[in-house]
Amino acid sequence: MASSFGHRLVMNTTFLAALLRSWFGLLLCLSTLLPAQDVRELSTPVPRLTYTGVSTTSITNAVNSGYRLVDIEYRGPNLLGTTTFDAVLVQNTGQYATSWWWYYGLTAAQVSANLTANQARLIDLEPYQDSTGNLRFACIMVDNTGANAKTWWWYYGTTTTYLSSQVTANTARIVDLDSYTLGSSSYYAAVMIRNTGTDSRSWWWYLNVTDTQISSYLNTNQARLYDLERRSNGNWDCVMIRPVAAVNWYWWFDLTSADINVLLNDYGVRAIDLESYPVGSSRRWSMVTINNSNHLTTTVGDLMRSTSSGTPGCWLEEINGANLADLNGTREFEPASTMKTLHHVHAMRRIFQGTATQNTPLQVFTLYQGSCPIDLNPVYEPLATVLRAMMEVSDNARTQAVTAWASQSAINATAAALSMANTSLNHRLGCGAEALANPNRTTLRDLHWLHEQVVNGYLGGYREPFYELMSNSLSGLGLDTVINTEGAALGLSTATLTSFRSITRLAYKGGSYTLVSGTTQEHRAQFGWISLPFIASDVITPREYSFGAFINGGSNSAASGLAVTVAVRELLRPSIRTALMSWNQSLAGINSIGTGCGTPTFTQTIAGLPRLGTTVTHNANSALPNSLVVMGIGFSAAIWNGVPLPAALEAAGSAPGCRAFQDVLVTHVAVANAAGQAAFSLQTSSDPVWLGLRYLTQLYSFGTQPFLASNAYRNTVGL
Repeated sequence: MASSFGHRLVMNTTFLAALLRSWFGLLLCLSTLLPAQDVRELSTPVPRLTYTGVSTTSITNAVNSGYRLVDIEYRGPNLLGTTTFDAVLVQNTGQYATSWWWYYGLTAAQVSANLTANQARLIDLEPYQDSTGNLRFACIMVDNTGANAKTWWWYYGTTTTYLSSQVTANTARIVDLDSYTLGSSSYYAAVMIRNTGTDSRSWWWYLNVTDTQISSYLNTNQARLYDLERRSNGNWDCVMIRPVAAVNWYWWFDLTSADINVLLNDYGVRAIDLESYPVGSSRRWSMVTINNSNHLTTTVGDLMRSTSSGTPGCWLEEINGANLADLNGTREFEPASTMKTLHHVHAMRRIFQGTATQNTPLQVFTLYQGSCPIDLNPVYEPLATVLRAMMEVSDNARTQAVTAWASQSAINATAAALSMANTSLNHRLGCGAEALANPNRTTLRDLHWLHEQVVNGYLGGYREPFYELMSNSLSGLGLDTVINTEGAALGLSTATLTSFRSITRLAYKGGSYTLVSGTTQEHRAQFGWISLPFIASDVITPREYSFGAFINGGSNSAASGLAVTVAVRELLRPSIRTALMSWNQSLAGINSIGTGCGTPTFTQTIAGLPRLGTTVTHNANSALPNSLVVMGIGFSAAIWNGVPLPAALEAAGSAPGCRAFQDVLVTHVAVANAAGQAAFSLQTSSDPVWLGLRYLTQLYSFGTQPFLASNAYRNTVGL
């Protein structure tokens, strides 16, 4: 894919590493690693840096942290007399790793001497006239030995006619082309490699052409840009190649320095060529880029950009695992009501810490001006009721009740405690004027941190109520359709898909702002947590993920909302498909909830799975010796007779740390032996109507000591 726009563009670069030395023969970097690859043809994601107008100190610091230069533009001294550059770097690792060097201020003889000493070849040559009128070079060179070796040539002080003759004579192609002025005369410099073997490409070069002509040549040649040079008349010299494989790429011109990293991030690309040039009294840049994102990020990013004009972002990461999609994951954005997830986790943390309960009364002012809550007409509601209204129907008055009860500073302190370094609550939710004047800020990565730490115990036993009080509908995000479509493609039965949906767990919070200040700004966001039921060896082993997407600053409400909706569905589709593939008609599953109490810990284990027409044995381990053991069977992990779960049992006479994790609607009784062991056998009906039934089991041990409670199990009846 190629695109050109006059004014706004994107920039990205490959990532670098090595050590630098500078001017007049001072070596800056060398590391012998893997065979060098042409970074202008690599699209494997890699950390990258892109700088404009920086000193050698900035470049050296980047190199010392593991990056290497792949494109350098000499800018000359700034107002303070410091020599500055535009620079593109990539992390010097994997496919991008090589031994390399860079220099500036060299004569042609010094360039040659360093090439010989380093057994190197040039990948970027920048000729310029220094302050005394002499020709000097900045350059980047890489190892040219062994597997890295190429037959190559470099030229300077010449014409395009001569370069053309050398292309023919050498059976070569140009990989770097520059024009420069020395005194009143103009010259060309070029680097060529032999265009044979693995380096063979269909390629073209054009001189003094317009951007419209470049676009036409790209289409005709089925090519992409490889090198781009601005002429003083506003036209271009360029080199293009036909890629060996399809790859996303873009080119832009007339960029400001502020545009560069914005576009690199919005498109998930890196720069392969960055050129600056004067436009009147200002400076502008052209940039050629190549994809720097994985397949899922690229696919979802393309969908979002084709749907909405706003700034896009998307995220998918397995909890305590690998990141699977990241577009603008660290960019701060206005999350609208998705920010309420922070209010929610703060309140649940207070409950976990014992400074509040789910029944703590909150004062709610019920008067609105538009969507903005006004502090009039108070009522009092239990905290859990307020949280459910805030998270399920996005009630702004209830959100403000939580903010007033907790304080904005305390909620922001919770964000800091969760390592949400780029998150801040700055205004009253639902109030457009406040949102314009002082927007709330967060990032997709910060929201991931929130959910990952909830999963890892930040709320203790209140993780389940935290997610249960949020929106939980698969159909609300269109994921039921994804499950049905992918399952049908795999040949899974309707009953299987029904069971899969019943075990999949989901919690999410959306956000929507339409803000008007001269122009309309559409902000849409969605972020949440999902647990997908993977099956291995007849045991359901859930994998948990955080997921989300945003559009900020879109111009159309419907398009912005659709971009986020489509992004969430497509982000999760591959993981849903993989989970469905693991079932293979093995549907029954169990999932432990919480932990038991006592010393040693009283536990429930299960032998077998609750398949239709089979018997499952629930074993009591480390119960009180010779005690009465009761199995409770229920269906809710959220509430029991009006009491929120999990519930502490010490007040009822239990040992310390005992918790009820479920309600109890049916009981079975057994007697533990002297070793504290007992067993319960449950027969599952063979009637398919029970397929997908989810029920909960927990054990209690009663003896002469304070009673004990085990962990609970969520059981799913399957085939």
